[in-house]
Amino acid sequence: MTLTRLLAATVATLTLAACADAPEPAAEATPHGYVAGAEELPEPRPAIAYATRGGDRLHLLDLTGETETHVALRVGAQRIVEDGRFVYVDAGDGRVEIVDAGVWTVDHTDHVHYYRAPARSLGVLTLDAPATTIAGAGAHTAIGTTSGRVTVLDRRALESGAIVERTTLGSATLAVPYADALLVATGGRLVATDADGRRTGKLAVACSAPRGWAVLRGGAVIACENSVVRVKERLTAVTLPASAVPLPTTGWAYRPRSNEAATTDGTGIWSVNASTGTLRHVPGRDRAAVASPADGATVLALDSNGVLTSVDLNRGTVLATASVRGESLTLDVNRAYLAEPRARVVHEIDYRDGLRTARTLRVSARPDLAVEVGR
Repeated sequence: MTLTRLLAATVATLTLAACADAPEPAAEATPHGYVAGAEELPEPRPAIAYATRGGDRLHLLDLTGETETHVALRVGAQRIVEDGRFVYVDAGDGRVEIVDAGVWTVDHTDHVHYYRAPARSLGVLTLDAPATTIAGAGAHTAIGTTSGRVTVLDRRALESGAIVERTTLGSATLAVPYADALLVATGGRLVATDADGRRTGKLAVACSAPRGWAVLRGGAVIACENSVVRVKERLTAVTLPASAVPLPTTGWAYRPRSNEAATTDGTGIWSVNASTGTLRHVPGRDRAAVASPADGATVLALDSNGVLTSVDLNRGTVLATASVRGESLTLDVNRAYLAEPRARVVHEIDYRDGLRTARTLRVSARPDLAVEVGR
């Protein structure tokens, strides 16, 4: 063999050996934030989910494109509750229909992901009695009834389109999913359990007549008769005493991914900050509903005549009044939404600019019941 042929053969042999020893190309890793069956968006795509009382449709008003779609319901809507993605349509008779609104936000604290998928009804959950409380967050949804029982659903299964019951808790008036646990009100105390109802032993604090909850950035807050219990991620609790006036039973309203929430009993406003562990009361009559824009200084208040005002948290004085009226109030990180059922409109309010009306959005049916999803 000539030298040229010898070198060629050697190179070929080395090349084949190198190919044989080379590792297989690594499979492409699942991209961060990937969700099967959903489209990830560069910005949120919130929607107003609304229904006519007793109606058999849940309407979804896209706030970006100002387009409207609907999902047919099997129950007549008497109340609707949202958890950011899912809308729980309460028929008032022990039946709750669960609708995937198809828009949602995933909060990783240091960054946020936004998603969109087809909206659809997941089916009807039949309970032993009418529902009283509905709390969905993270891996679970807990639904309490007038019988004193709480049904715990696998919320991850809801994301896949299935209604899966994990367990039923007896002698419980409220359960709030938080930090991979359930905060359960039972026997005048607030305790922590796992998803199957077994006590973790990490939490046991007095809480009589629980009456509203919120999961905020700085912790979960649960209103009791004369106090608010704040629970941090390690399931440590601090009790924030209220005055002699019992706390309202209307529940908390707040801007997503914030630390502040507000509630009212018609004679005043209560404001809680989960980060600082503070509870404030601002006297003032005729407050039908309130919501916190989480600026540490103001609260939005809706009176019995449908007039929306911005109220100074320190002095209780009115700072601004909206030029429109409505019957229900919800808000996100930029805007407040005021539904006016008789006129079949939803008013978009810039609460950072003197309650200026940014848009008036016309809808196809009476928005008697309205919440915001995807925010």
